[in-house]
Formats: sequence, C-alpha cells, structure tokens
Amino acid sequence: MSDLRIRPARAADTDTLTKLIKSAYRGSDSRAGWTSEADLVEGERISTDQVEAMISEGGSLLLAGEQDGQLVACCQVRNQGAGLAYFGTFAVSPTAQGGGIGRQLMAEAERQAVTAFNARRLEMTVLAQQDKLIAYYERRGFARTGETRPFPADSRYARPRRDDLYFVVLVKDLA
Repeated sequence: MSDLRIRPARAADTDTLTKLIKSAYRGSDSRAGWTSEADLVEGERISTDQVEAMISEGGSLLLAGEQDGQLVACCQVRNQGAGLAYFGTFAVSPTAQGGGIGRQLMAEAERQAVTAFNARRLEMTVLAQQDKLIAYYERRGFARTGETRPFPADSRYARPRRDDLYFVVLVKDLA
C-alpha cells in the first residue's frame, strides 16, 4: 500500500465519507475492525447532510485520508474557542485498521488544530464502555478529565442497545 495522503474533505467526498463513517462505527461491516460500537449502539450514525455541514461550516475542518486513491479515513477538528479544539468523527475503514492510518491522521489533526484554530488542547469524548479505544487514546497522550457527558440517544442515528451508555471526556495538551 502507498502512503496515506491527508487533505481537507471536499463536497464531492460527502457520500463516500458518510459510508465510511457508518462502516467504521455501526453494522456488520464495523465488526471487521476493533473500534466497532455495533454491540452498544444501533442506528444510521450520520447523514450526508451532517457530513456536508462538517465540510462547509466555519470553525470545522473535516480531514480525509486517501490511500491508493481510496478514502480510507477521516476525522473532524472543530474550534471550541479559548485554545480548545474538539476531535471527533474519527473513522478508519474497518479493513484498514491496525496499520497506522489512525495514528497518522490523528497526528495531522493535532497539527491542524494548532495551525487552523490556535488550539493548545484537544478534547474528545469516547463511550465509557469502549475500554480498548480509551486505552488507544491514552497511549497517544490523551488523559481522562474525570468529566462525563450523557449519551445523546436519537431514534434515527443513535439508539442505545443498553441503558448505561455515557461518554468520558479525554484531553490532550498540544503545546
């Protein structure tokens, strides 16, 4: 495989990125990777309108990772102000996970948070039940803040498969 090329997502990427995000998080395709939340949450996860908004809205940067001419990863960096950026919608194709793509994309997201938004800290939320995923982020310098946030259940996009879902907040200093 060739090197990962990371660039800002374009409107023409919307459909492909929507499918990629859905495949990384939900449904049977997500089970091919190690980050699936299919046993915890069901639903569509995201719409093309939501992806389109992440691409076009100010204060948001949706990064797309290409390998061998195919979109295989993405993430959003959103300016929260006061030196804080939010990292989310992090998706790597389930069949491409475990090869360093996520690590490369995350490093670029951190650079972009500093460059585009003058961020000094990067925040993310992860389902508390995703122990392996939280450990992955901790190995990359994120730390639990002790803060939690409720799971935003939604009948179309996020139907909990259990009653105890909530997010933990992780933060990484970028200085």
